[in-house]
Amino acid sequence: MRKYLSGMSALVCLLWITGCSSVEQKPDNDGKAKCVENDKAKQEKTAADAADLAKRKELAGKLIETLKIGDNFSRFFDQIKKMQMDALTRQLKGKQLQNAEEINNAIIDLMNKELSWDRLKGKFVNLYGEAFSVEELDALIKFYESPIGKKLVDKQPEIAQKSMVITQSLRIEIMPKIQALTKEIVEKQQKAAAQAKAQAANQNAAPAAQATPPLPAAATPAAKNVVPLK
Repeated sequence: MRKYLSGMSALVCLLWITGCSSVEQKPDNDGKAKCVENDKAKQEKTAADAADLAKRKELAGKLIETLKIGDNFSRFFDQIKKMQMDALTRQLKGKQLQNAEEINNAIIDLMNKELSWDRLKGKFVNLYGEAFSVEELDALIKFYESPIGKKLVDKQPEIAQKSMVITQSLRIEIMPKIQALTKEIVEKQQKAAAQAKAQAANQNAAPAAQATPPLPAAATPAAKNVVPLK
């Protein structure tokens, strides 16, 4: 029995090492050929997937350059630097401008190191490479390399800036309406709460009046027939 179990264990280990399942095994040379064929198919599929991923990353890198994402990121980063400096200046109220510049420069140096485009580019390549197939990336590149596609890319910063202005103006326009609506709802809730509180107080203060039955009417003697005197 022990010899049988030892033989089965050795067989299981052999199947695990060769990568063939028990279903795929056949006796003699047929089973061995089937196992080799399956391994070859798996290797070919793995190689095809790796080649497809490499091609998608290559095209994604080209698409990113066509979209000028690096240039847009640099412009955005410059805006962040200015906003950072303005915020520090307001925080220190202009009294310690030298200190503000020192702090700002230290922060910018850290951001340049941690958020550089050279470091982020690979992440964008993976992002676009995972989102689109080779055929889709080819189509996108062809579009953005066309005259209308190039114009769209060139106009994107201007469109984004104007979109922010539109959004801010709409926000300023709608803010009084939001405040009025909020005030109306709060007052309505407060009024309802006050009414509910007053109603509860009245019910606790005044006991329920008990209905008293009406008193019975007083009995009156029956009138007697009076004979008039002559």
